[in-house]
Amino acid sequence: MQFLAPLLLAGTVLATAPIIIHLLNRRRFIRVNWAPMEYLKLTLKTNKRRLRLEQWLLLALRTLAVLALFFAVARPISSGTNLAGFLSVEGRASRVIVIDDSLSMSYQNGEQPAFERAKNAARQVLNQLGPQDSVSVVLASNPAQTLVRMAHLEDNERDKLIARINELSNCQMASHWISTLEDIDRQLQEATFPVKEVIIITDLWAAGWTVEVRDLFDRWSQEQVTVRFIDIGENPAGNRVLHSLELDSRIALVDQEVKLTAVIENAGEEPLKSGQALLTVDGNVTPVTLPEIPADKTVSVPVSVRFDQARQHVVTLSIPADKLMADNTQRKIVNVRQMVDVVLVDGEPGLNPFDSETDFLALALSAGNSSWQVAQTESSTWKTQLLTAPDLIVLANVDQLSKERVKELEELVSLGTGLMIFAGDQCDLELYNERLFKGGKGLLPARMHQIRDLSSQGLVIEPIADSPLAMLKGLTPELLSRVRPRRFADVTLDPNADQQQVRVLARWNDAQQSPAVLEKRFGAGRVLFWTVTADKSWSDWPAEASFVLAMRVAAQEIAAEIQRGENLTAGEPIHYELQTVTAPQSGELIWLDQELKPLQISFGSIAETKTMLSSPPIRFAGVVEAAWKDTQLGDQTQKFAINANVEDSLQKKLNEQALEQFLGRMPLKLIRYQGKEMDLSTEGTELWRYLAVLLLGCLISESMLATWIGRRR
Repeated sequence: MQFLAPLLLAGTVLATAPIIIHLLNRRRFIRVNWAPMEYLKLTLKTNKRRLRLEQWLLLALRTLAVLALFFAVARPISSGTNLAGFLSVEGRASRVIVIDDSLSMSYQNGEQPAFERAKNAARQVLNQLGPQDSVSVVLASNPAQTLVRMAHLEDNERDKLIARINELSNCQMASHWISTLEDIDRQLQEATFPVKEVIIITDLWAAGWTVEVRDLFDRWSQEQVTVRFIDIGENPAGNRVLHSLELDSRIALVDQEVKLTAVIENAGEEPLKSGQALLTVDGNVTPVTLPEIPADKTVSVPVSVRFDQARQHVVTLSIPADKLMADNTQRKIVNVRQMVDVVLVDGEPGLNPFDSETDFLALALSAGNSSWQVAQTESSTWKTQLLTAPDLIVLANVDQLSKERVKELEELVSLGTGLMIFAGDQCDLELYNERLFKGGKGLLPARMHQIRDLSSQGLVIEPIADSPLAMLKGLTPELLSRVRPRRFADVTLDPNADQQQVRVLARWNDAQQSPAVLEKRFGAGRVLFWTVTADKSWSDWPAEASFVLAMRVAAQEIAAEIQRGENLTAGEPIHYELQTVTAPQSGELIWLDQELKPLQISFGSIAETKTMLSSPPIRFAGVVEAAWKDTQLGDQTQKFAINANVEDSLQKKLNEQALEQFLGRMPLKLIRYQGKEMDLSTEGTELWRYLAVLLLGCLISESMLATWIGRRR
């Protein structure tokens, strides 16, 4: 037992006071023989034993009360031990030391971040182990890649291992303890000695601990595997987290304002005052003013940038520093293009201006917009041409499509090409339902029931946050009320359709609230189905200003996004598709903003004309550039942005009771790190609360017993 205030134990000397008072009271009386008292001796003799017992009991209660008082203020702690005693086992042991190197281990509330404390604790543990034991040392983020595996460490080998540990840096991955422990379990099955032990050095933050670990701990308990925890963490006190930095639009164009949204959370108990964040675009830093964020709230902050070249750009946003720096930065690779390639397939061409089905569409997309390259083609010609891969394809009143052309469209859309479909008198409903709807598995969002007349006075935009038509919600009701269709394609929604994949974006303002615009997500692409024509044959909408806005925002939202895996989260591997026939022999990943060793990448053929660039999981956050040599194109590079996994930013620490819930039948063995001088000892359990209850009980019992003894008899 240990005491946090051992000097106060000197007060226990006062426990002798009741005894001294008792003895003095006995000496205070003088025995005098008096004849009448002889008659009372027989009565007193019978009560003497009971009176003595009462006096001794009262004396014991008073003495115990004094002792309990001073023991309580001295704050005793049970179950304390030093590190050597904590690690002692009978016989030789196979030990696996696990060092938590997740994102939360960069939390710094004092002189050292948690990971530095973990390395100090690992060094202390290694110094306590003898060469007779076999030792493995692993990082929680990469347990398969051991620092040392089942080795018997002599002094020089131990020094080399400690030197390697001192050079380690914690990664920006999130904790995932079940996968870490499963890998350690495989290592224990290869252990040499029957005594097996796992030592986990961690901050005990709640992130990453799931109920799946309980079954593993239960099995280890049956197999007599010992698990010891060394807690080096501190109680987290507030944090701000930059969760994401995302493009508001799928397309970024040269010399146009590109909007991004940063999601920032204030996980602390105090409001976060407005401050300066830093926005870096290709190395150029610009300050950004952040709004005040209330306590325990998450806000979205708009950010605007403009690019002057069509290429890959690196955008980085950093919020003001706090005690956990690793989750304060987000990086984004933005592919900026010179123009958007749009193909308009006209199902009803005309001779005069605006007689063709797609004339109004072409004007809406290209007028004053040099970044959109719009090509009109007749459906009869397009059906026989080799299908290219534009950013957006529009089918306007196309009569029918062959099965082969539908299959080609499905492949393009699944890879990210946007598709718009407009209804019309020439649409073969039966073939559309058969080849495009396919019972809900095709490109068409809903089954076309019939073409019917409609008397409607306006368009109603559904309140969907990520809708391609969300911008139309900002228009005045008067503008949308001028959209009055005369005919439309009546559709039947599949009741079993996934509402995340098929959605009604807008409805006609009629009694049935008939769908006007429907969306379907198909692979990486999106399909919009308009239940009216693109020309004025079914409505006068193409002549309205709202039509131009609707077509532009919808086309920009569903056009193909040039993102092929350049933005990742720490812990994910790179898989990037190259348009090359011959796979390069070798390449490497070079860190552009970190002083880390380059990583090797590999190449493998996935098709006759395609090659996949792959890497192992990237454990650190930053910007890397893949460099390789193509046999035909020469030296090639590709940038990738890796962001920290902020799931590990959860500001909650497991106490002993919470940790025991994950351990199942495994007994908890916990030692706490205290002090930078490697003074490791278990805190144990403070007993002052129990002593306070004992003191209160003694005082109440003493009062009742004293009253009982002093009563008139």
